[in-house]
Amino acid sequence: MLKPPGLHFISLLVFSTIWIQGFAVVDLHKHYQNNETFQGEKIKCIDELGCFGTGGVFFHPLFRPIDVLPDDREVINVQFNLYTRDRPKDERVLKSSDKNSVLKSEFSINRPTKFIVHGYIDNDLFGPWMKSLKDELLLRGDFNVIIVDWSGGNKLPYYQATANTRVVGAEIALLISRLEEWIGLNPEDCHIVGHSLGSQISGYAGERINRLGRITAVDPAEPYFQNMPVEVRIDPSDALFVDVIHTDAKTIFLMGLGMSQEVGHVDFFPNDGTNQPGCKKDQILSFITDGLLEGIRRFVGCNHQRAVDFFHHSINSHRCVPVGYVCQDWETFLQGRCADCGVDGSRCAIMGLRAEKFKPHKDDGKSVKMYLKTSGSSPFCLFHYQVIVKLFKPSKSRDERGHLYLSLKGDEGEVDFTLSNDLEEFYHGAQYTYLVTTDKHIEG
Repeated sequence: MLKPPGLHFISLLVFSTIWIQGFAVVDLHKHYQNNETFQGEKIKCIDELGCFGTGGVFFHPLFRPIDVLPDDREVINVQFNLYTRDRPKDERVLKSSDKNSVLKSEFSINRPTKFIVHGYIDNDLFGPWMKSLKDELLLRGDFNVIIVDWSGGNKLPYYQATANTRVVGAEIALLISRLEEWIGLNPEDCHIVGHSLGSQISGYAGERINRLGRITAVDPAEPYFQNMPVEVRIDPSDALFVDVIHTDAKTIFLMGLGMSQEVGHVDFFPNDGTNQPGCKKDQILSFITDGLLEGIRRFVGCNHQRAVDFFHHSINSHRCVPVGYVCQDWETFLQGRCADCGVDGSRCAIMGLRAEKFKPHKDDGKSVKMYLKTSGSSPFCLFHYQVIVKLFKPSKSRDERGHLYLSLKGDEGEVDFTLSNDLEEFYHGAQYTYLVTTDKHIEG
């Protein structure tokens, strides 16, 4: 049973006749050349990766109006850069076409393997978060960490980058199959962490791999994926365990970049998955504290990037653990009515790296939605407290109208809370429930 940390109680491709799946595509490659049409749709076949086509489930007049073939393999140019505790700073380049690149590297099947996959208009220069995340993972455990660089195929226009994600997913799946064949890698020991379009890439990889261990979708990209069939977007069938962090879940028409749709075994919606605390300040300060390129990233997509921050700080944070709770909606959660992990621990989970502890409670046929609040600065975690106020009803009591305040003293001093911001009617004999949060540990 999962003990609720920080909680206290006070009182791919579909045609009409063809489904391109896995590596069972060799026969098609014999019959169709690049950009040739099949039943009115274009198709491109790539050695070892299979065939990719337009149309079918990959087109929708509203959600996916422009459907193109992916770029050539050489243009996308997927690179696999391996880091281990033996070589934490200098990468080894792994190649699915070169067995020696693996045998001569520090890759070991005795370690779990973590893949990090970036998204749109991202690379080592513009996305230092990948190496920072790699360092945090290696600090946490003895992993094989592979940063997947597909910056050759993630540029403008956006619809072309979305088409290229299918090839990148196939490349990851091919590498894992080669590692399984060459050195006995168990796919269940592989965990893909993908941000934005990288989340969708993770799904394309997972649908080709038999029993991929885990996918963490870090604010999966909405445009061209939201409301599309499972063949097109990430879904729980893509791995044995799929956890999702939503931080920019507004519609794209309101400049939201992430999905609001639940697409995992467990979907976390910190701060309702939309406006993240601290982002208005970060959009300006980041130019000073993090430099021009990271400042641009934060200014354009702070909410979208915040999911990366949450995952990053969850890896080695022990003082405060970000716990999400099952609740019917955000308003009900804010009222303090959903702060119970349940008798078996199935109604809460830790957001981030340790979300896999929820795996025994997963339901492959249903996504579980969880809420939590965060702060606006690192490490972003807040302690959640459920406050239950029960008013007795003596014979001479009278009802009152006003505000309710609470003061708690603990290890890190005293914290004052305003439980009722608006004037509230208090009836004797009634019970009132509140949720309060603080970054201070106030146990005595």
